[in-house]
Amino acid sequence: MKRTFMQCAEVLLEPDADARAPGGAVTLALCGSWDHAGACRWPHETSATWDERQGHVRVVFVAGEDEEKQVRDLITQSLAGGECVGPDGKRSRWAATGHGAGVVSESEETLGRRIAGARGAV
Repeated sequence: MKRTFMQCAEVLLEPDADARAPGGAVTLALCGSWDHAGACRWPHETSATWDERQGHVRVVFVAGEDEEKQVRDLITQSLAGGECVGPDGKRSRWAATGHGAGVVSESEETLGRRIAGARGAV
């Protein structure tokens, strides 16, 4: 059975890094590319709040309970990797300063259902 989960991370962007880059790294880790054919194996949506270069990243993802650890590990590794080259070829870097499971809010549960349906999760 698929459920909605949350993984959080604290990141510190290098000067001139694109604030979208950590989310891009997560997408590459979970999907293999920004633009792929077919349904997402693990539908997800990344958001972040920023105080200058310090960010709190939240990844809502939908997965089977038996896949939860694998997806969390992929997210953690992608953010710990600390860099992403965007579709425009620009390289952005950051330092991950912490990570862990987050509590899924009611609105994030709704988001999970929406992205699972919209992205064709099976």
